[in-house]
Amino acid sequence: MVEVQHLSYNFGSQWALKDISFSLGKGEFLFLTGHSGAGKTTLLRLLYGALPLTRGRAAVAGFELNKLKRRNVPSLRRRVGVVFQDFKILPRRSVFDNVAMALEVRGMPRSPLERRVRAIIRAMGLESKSYTLCERLSGGEQQRVAIARSMVTNPELILADEPTGNLDFDLTMHLMDIFKQFHTYGTSIIMATHSREVLEAVPDARILHLEQGRVVELDGEAIPGLDPETGEETE
Repeated sequence: MVEVQHLSYNFGSQWALKDISFSLGKGEFLFLTGHSGAGKTTLLRLLYGALPLTRGRAAVAGFELNKLKRRNVPSLRRRVGVVFQDFKILPRRSVFDNVAMALEVRGMPRSPLERRVRAIIRAMGLESKSYTLCERLSGGEQQRVAIARSMVTNPELILADEPTGNLDFDLTMHLMDIFKQFHTYGTSIIMATHSREVLEAVPDARILHLEQGRVVELDGEAIPGLDPETGEETE
């Protein structure tokens, strides 16, 4: 589902990612961990085509990102659901409209579209807010709308950037149960998080730990040649 080899990315003279390599099979769950600025968001942005891949190689859901043309990015995103850190919902549209939009662009007929949208809104605990404008929702409610929109298409891969960051513990655990349901049905998931509770909610998930743009630990094993505390090269 995802294959990354020697990926690096820089913003001017600042290296955000340095020589990243990992793979993710179909149906696997991977957490991205690391302090703020470690490179988690940059890596996710590269994987869904928001940033151009210029160094290294990456393949996502059958798309070679090195060769991906801008006109083909929408095709990639039809197979990949994305939960953005800043939500990216339309504030002057209703909850229903924001979620439905992901299916409307795919040309789904209205009747099955409405059934699917209502089902995911209900699962998110937002049924009573279905026709409320998103600008009137709390931050946590807006985050749930963003998660619903990413999941309503039944994507092959979900990329989630701190999806529970604005939610209380009980709602976080409820939403993690929903992520796990999708995972059970074969959806691959890469989730960036700094929450210990979220990590413990999926104990069999793989973990990729980033420090200063480098992978310093993968699946519990330190990467040879790097200090797991600092991410610096060791002698």
